[in-house]
Amino acid sequence: MFTQHRTFTPRRGRLVLGAALALSVTAALAGCSSSDPLDPGSAAPADPTTITIGSQGFAESEILAQIYGQVLAANGYTVDYNPGIGSREAFVPGLKDGSIDMIPEYSGNLLQFLDPSASASSSEDIEAALPAALEPEGLTVLDAAPAEDADSLVVTPEFAAANNLVTIADLAPIASTITLGANTEFQTRPYGQSGLESVYGVTGYTFKAIDDFGGPGTLSDLLAGNIQVADIYTTTPSIKQNNLVILEDPENLIAAQNVVPLLNTSVYSDELAALLNPVSAKLTTEGVLDLNEKSNSDAKPSPEKLATEWLTTNGFL
Repeated sequence: MFTQHRTFTPRRGRLVLGAALALSVTAALAGCSSSDPLDPGSAAPADPTTITIGSQGFAESEILAQIYGQVLAANGYTVDYNPGIGSREAFVPGLKDGSIDMIPEYSGNLLQFLDPSASASSSEDIEAALPAALEPEGLTVLDAAPAEDADSLVVTPEFAAANNLVTIADLAPIASTITLGANTEFQTRPYGQSGLESVYGVTGYTFKAIDDFGGPGTLSDLLAGNIQVADIYTTTPSIKQNNLVILEDPENLIAAQNVVPLLNTSVYSDELAALLNPVSAKLTTEGVLDLNEKSNSDAKPSPEKLATEWLTTNGFL
């Protein structure tokens, strides 16, 4: 499903490859093209200065991939972008087999994917638990950003007022009458069907799979009344634009979700961490929301352009 691979070559910084080797790497990559971007046969050679960065199928993930990738490209790396991969069921195996090297991730959901029994919910506890969960998979994370983009259950203000909805628990008495819209994998996540029932007593609702990561299709169905509750990420501009109500989660069913670079351990280096950790430190929730709002504007600037502007403004380019 991925046919476009965009490559950034170094613009400044240390170049550690000779011209002849650079040409041979380019030829090898060209000869390994595949219609499946996660086919191990299409993976780049194990060269420490060549990084393939994946992203999920929504704008924020592509912008973050460009932010990290452009910093690497400016410091001597050849960066290939593999956008639109989708859920963890697709990109975690891709990281493990080397068809991608790195992807922007979200800490809480990553931990729960690797260890469904994990109870950590705060940013600090999740970050402390991640290394042990990642090590057996051959994966590692760099420093997490302050920026957080969590799943949230939202309703229209009219539906909230009509049913006195403030918290997720308030859905329990009306659960059998509602349809909840979210990505297919929502039902199997710890905060999905099992968590809603065990933590908040919400059971018997109808589920509608809408695989757009809380995007336009989900919003359209919510506003049209085809669904009454939607799983939409907290940095999605449509929440504010449509005055949607985020149902409170007093029991912390939905864990903290800080942005964090996830990578195959084989590509980790102190140099790479030294380049990307300061970038993550500058990423705030407000800043990510601003990037998403710009992406959603009438001008619709590309993820590449938005990333370049952010990096320039923050002194990385």
